[in-house]
Amino acid sequence: MPIAPGSPWGTTSPLPERAQFVSSDRELGTFLRDNTAQHIHARSFFMQSGDIPRSLGVNRTSNDSECLRVVIDALSVSYTDTSGVEHSDVCIGSLSITRRFLRGAVSVVTNSGYWRGHEVAPRAHLNDGKLDIFEVSGAMRWSQRRLMWQKTKLGTHLPHPLLKYSQGDFFHWEGSPQRLSIDGHFVAMASKVSCRVQSDCVQVYA
Repeated sequence: MPIAPGSPWGTTSPLPERAQFVSSDRELGTFLRDNTAQHIHARSFFMQSGDIPRSLGVNRTSNDSECLRVVIDALSVSYTDTSGVEHSDVCIGSLSITRRFLRGAVSVVTNSGYWRGHEVAPRAHLNDGKLDIFEVSGAMRWSQRRLMWQKTKLGTHLPHPLLKYSQGDFFHWEGSPQRLSIDGHFVAMASKVSCRVQSDCVQVYA
């Protein structure tokens, strides 16, 4: 069940003996993509790095026995490549649709609130049942983009007339082929991208 605003979330818990260690958001996402719900729900995952520990405020230098246990959402993604082939994927942290990094129009859909280590969606929560969508207008000048990027380090870039932030349970983009990256990894040049929230998708220890 999605977390209500202001409600306590997560519990301190020992790391299960058979927890599966994952080294990145992308590794967890591909596991969710490639396995059945029954298989996923039977597992516990330990994440030592990535946007999930970052958004939880966990800065771990060793595999301590006590962890923060949380249940998080994931983003179910479908996209069409330049050959017209449709694909399915899973995003844990964030996905982006760009021509090049910070060039032209930029669309970021995030679960964690972070993209490339910067807090682009300060209101995001890993278990609120919502997509957080951050968009940069193609009209924004490079000097403004550079300043905006500096401010995202502190989460102080909003509001701005050429930046758009929204929340919802569904996202759709369609246009000339752009670079689709999921959890920091380039996956395809895509002409269509859709995603929706999978609430309470997986149990994670961090």
